[in-house]
Amino acid sequence: MFARFLPQTVPFFELLVQQNALLQEMSEALAVVMDNTEASERHLKRINLLEEEADRLYRSITQHLSQTFITPIDREDIHAINMAQERVADKIQHLANRFFVSGFMYQRFPAQMITERIRGMLRDTKSMLDEISMKKEVSAHIHTLKSRKSDCEMFQSTGLAELMDSEIETFERVREIILWGQVYDRMERTVDAVSDLADTLEEVALKYV
Repeated sequence: MFARFLPQTVPFFELLVQQNALLQEMSEALAVVMDNTEASERHLKRINLLEEEADRLYRSITQHLSQTFITPIDREDIHAINMAQERVADKIQHLANRFFVSGFMYQRFPAQMITERIRGMLRDTKSMLDEISMKKEVSAHIHTLKSRKSDCEMFQSTGLAELMDSEIETFERVREIILWGQVYDRMERTVDAVSDLADTLEEVALKYV
């Protein structure tokens, strides 16, 4: 009868790992969307469904935080990770939708490489989250992630330079260049969101590992 008065315990790390797993799935689907094949539309729908699931999980974690006395790490740290992962989900969804509605007939190599690096960076954040839950060092994963981010910046510069050097022969060509510029902007925002998540995880690791 006294059970309801006992402090509640919630598996916050498990919930955060579940949230991160959704990001992994979204990044995999993003790669298919940007391959511009017959499967792209199906995977775009998958991304939108995963983002809705990520929203529900974000709200669930937030609600648990407000009702739980005991947490494995400080509340503000759980909230910060929760928020950072939710932002990544939003950015992936925005990027996928922007690319798809642009109606490109082909993929650009720099954009393809950035997409691959985003997937790799998210795998790094998963490893960091796992290490934090076991109170282990995350420095190796940080180094790898920062290297991938540097690659993204290089491919971003290359992609934008290609657009600037493009021959403008028709209005349709102008439109295409503008749309690709918007896609690269969304890619940069996505990379920054993943990098911010990694920074948040690094700060948490420094406190507890």
